[in-house]
Amino acid sequence: MQNNKEKYRKLLETETSIPIFSRDWWMDAVCGEDNWDVLLVEKNDEIIASMPYYKKKKYGLTAITQPPLTQTNGIWIKYPDKQKYASRLSYEKEIMNDIIDLLDDVKFDYFNQNFHYSITNCLPFYWQGFKQTTRYTYVIEDLDDFDTLFAELNSSVRGKIRKAEKVVKITENRSLREFYEVNKMTFDRQGITIPYTFEFLRKIDDALKQKEKRKMLFAEDSDGAIHSALYLVWDERSSHLLMVGDDPKKRNSGAGILLVWEAIKVTKEILNLNVFDFDGSMIESVENVRRGFGAKQKPYFNISSMNRRMKVAFHGKELLKAIVKN
Repeated sequence: MQNNKEKYRKLLETETSIPIFSRDWWMDAVCGEDNWDVLLVEKNDEIIASMPYYKKKKYGLTAITQPPLTQTNGIWIKYPDKQKYASRLSYEKEIMNDIIDLLDDVKFDYFNQNFHYSITNCLPFYWQGFKQTTRYTYVIEDLDDFDTLFAELNSSVRGKIRKAEKVVKITENRSLREFYEVNKMTFDRQGITIPYTFEFLRKIDDALKQKEKRKMLFAEDSDGAIHSALYLVWDERSSHLLMVGDDPKKRNSGAGILLVWEAIKVTKEILNLNVFDFDGSMIESVENVRRGFGAKQKPYFNISSMNRRMKVAFHGKELLKAIVKN
């Protein structure tokens, strides 16, 4: 008899609507094959809902949290055709209650997951005592007309693109190590330790290359110096701006803005996709840039829960940080 992960892997061979961050090979790479599992709701021998999760133990407590570099997990639901809105809500309630019942068997102390923005109803979790917090990503959903897209850009963004085009050229012919070093500069500039090692990134990169689901773009000047770097991933519906990096000494060239514009063009012209997801940020200065590209705000839900044992242990924020830190 197949276990849940085996059933899920089989499902993903044909089901393309499940976002990239919930794919089995992605979870293998970011969690380790033995550190994740999946909840399945089945009806008439068909999987109608799933929720992969990353589970880890620390200080004797068990936490389900977001894996590194993974914007969302949450629930995927297969909806019947031509469903009325009221019926859809009832259907979602039934499935989410089934997922919550399955979660009871997992026995966790702390739960924290981001759901994909396509899930707009999390009331069943709220009714069952989970905490719901709204976060935001920014998405461009129609890439058909680049003249219109360029006109929709903030005037400052358009100006930086034109400026950068005179200073740098776009290339893909640089190494993952070079990307990591430029990416690390962005964290160094803010006095933050980069939250993943090069070895961890290489493992993800190997998985993405095998699936042909990534591109690295670099902006370099005539001397070959890298001004900015961008890491783009995608599934069958959307591309995702997974990581970016800038050389702080060269940020004024506008190369980072040009790279994002190039990634949007790659999404449509090479990948033949019509949706570009900035993969969110709650940081005000970053949000301003996303908005400047004419992207639309998309709310998504962070769902969390803490059992009594965890509440007793949670006498200070430092313990919680230590438990959930990737």
